[in-house]
Amino acid sequence: MRSYSLAWTLHLVGDLHQPDHAIARYTAQLPDNGGDRGGNAEKVIPATGETILLHACWDSLFGGYSPVFGAITDAEDKFNGVVPDSAKAQILDPATWAQESFELAKQNAYAAPIPNDTTPVQLTRDYETNARNVARNQAALAAARLANLLNQMLK
Repeated sequence: MRSYSLAWTLHLVGDLHQPDHAIARYTAQLPDNGGDRGGNAEKVIPATGETILLHACWDSLFGGYSPVFGAITDAEDKFNGVVPDSAKAQILDPATWAQESFELAKQNAYAAPIPNDTTPVQLTRDYETNARNVARNQAALAAARLANLLNQMLK
């Protein structure tokens, strides 16, 4: 049971720090039957040229899922020099994490050129660069908070 709980803790702490996991947008084109479900009803076209869901785009900023050793290499490459704010890393309240991610989604995930409907849109280089930076910073912050949370739980 403890290993099951640990796996879910790792997953949920990471997810809660990604902006599209803390929001659902409602517009006239995305009515009250779930809105966009955290970017799962809106399609974007990143630099790769494929049409994917906005949520999947943000989730894929780290190259997708890989074996443990691949993930370690990816982390070393993508987080080199990214240092989370030490004061923010001490905040262990999941409601605060969710609010932070919600605000980041409003400011970044739904920033231009993301439309208010489900029309696929070509992402700009600026949007993708900003998204990558936000996601990296959030992942680094999630890792620091997870370490602090585990240290507190294991005392």
